[in-house]
Amino acid sequence: MLLSWVISLQPAEAVSTPTNLGRAAHAWFLEQVRRADADLAQELHQGHGLRPFTISNLWPLGSQQKTKITLSPAKNYTLRVTSFSPQLSALLREQIIPHPPQALTLGPAAMQVIDSTTDSSKHSWAGKDTFEELVQRHTLESTAPPRVSLRFFSPTLFRSEDKDMPLPLPGLVFGGLLDKWNAFAPIEVHQGVRRFAQECLAVSRYQLETQLLRFGADGARGAVAGCVGRCTYAILVHDKYWMRLIHLLAAFAFYAGVGRRTTMGLGQTRPLTRKK
Repeated sequence: MLLSWVISLQPAEAVSTPTNLGRAAHAWFLEQVRRADADLAQELHQGHGLRPFTISNLWPLGSQQKTKITLSPAKNYTLRVTSFSPQLSALLREQIIPHPPQALTLGPAAMQVIDSTTDSSKHSWAGKDTFEELVQRHTLESTAPPRVSLRFFSPTLFRSEDKDMPLPLPGLVFGGLLDKWNAFAPIEVHQGVRRFAQECLAVSRYQLETQLLRFGADGARGAVAGCVGRCTYAILVHDKYWMRLIHLLAAFAFYAGVGRRTTMGLGQTRPLTRKK
């Protein structure tokens, strides 16, 4: 099962906090898993492969160019957790999400939990799905649009040839989504979609900017540069089989995130609905 759990938060008092709380949110989430299943938490923490979850930064925290920002008790903030492995999703659905905490602390910020949901009708970033439903929805359609658009809501970057790449090139975006899908889905997607993305997709339009994400309370752990904004990919070879797989992986990006460090706030992504 694929889950997107949105938690609405309100600070207990005004507090100065780093603009990047992704690392603190990551630690908080693993603690929730540890309390329910210590072995799974250990596996998620120490595993060397792909992680079956994403964690957002606290939204909204203003410009990432700043090191710190003040949270206001008059405002509500949002934390988002996604899962796309059967074991983790079952744990969340059965033990953690039905009994959300009344409060949580991220770094210096103590916050009350005022709501949480996986219902997309209650919050646009919430959701639940299955791999099978995604496959049916995106591979059984009679038509396949010749373009696919993604919006990167948090800094997104990739590792290519031992270098960080803050550009959402088609092969990097869809190749990474393919790896995550085949690592956790019960239905395998053909490996040839990676080559199709590299050779048969082209960036047709974009509105992107570079944004820094700083780690550590004062940015002392360094910063990474990623892209935020929209990017549209034109599918140059209109083979419906491969086109449908591209759209399937784009839909999966809502749960899986895109690029590196998606468990610490980066790569929060969603496909953009085509206007009719």
